[in-house]
Amino acid sequence: LPLQIGRSTESPIDFVVTDTVPGSQSNTDTQSVQSTISRFACRIVCQRSPPFTASICAAGFDSSKNIFLGEKAAKWKTSDGQMDGLTTNGVLVMHPRNGFTEDSKPGVWREISVCGNVFSLRETRSAQQRGKMV
Repeated sequence: LPLQIGRSTESPIDFVVTDTVPGSQSNTDTQSVQSTISRFACRIVCQRSPPFTASICAAGFDSSKNIFLGEKAAKWKTSDGQMDGLTTNGVLVMHPRNGFTEDSKPGVWREISVCGNVFSLRETRSAQQRGKMV
């Protein structure tokens, strides 16, 4: 069961997310603020049978069922010939140290690729050079 998340309101998107506006500003206070959320940000794939795994992958499928990455997104071919890439804005995840408990501390932020691979963060969110695979 793939679920798609992004700021696009097109039909393939299951959950539409929007940016938060800093401080007491409202959307009308800011001229043309660039979004930090990609139109087709990520997919969450959940297995409905054992072992009931869930995974997250960057980018999504457009209405033609094609993987959607912006023209400026970092893309590369893997050693097995498959295409992989990172969304322009990045899909970032962080797992807290000590798990989800009272003693939780922030963990290390990582970036997820189109194929679901995990990388260290890029120098900037939109940099063409990917981080190191973790």
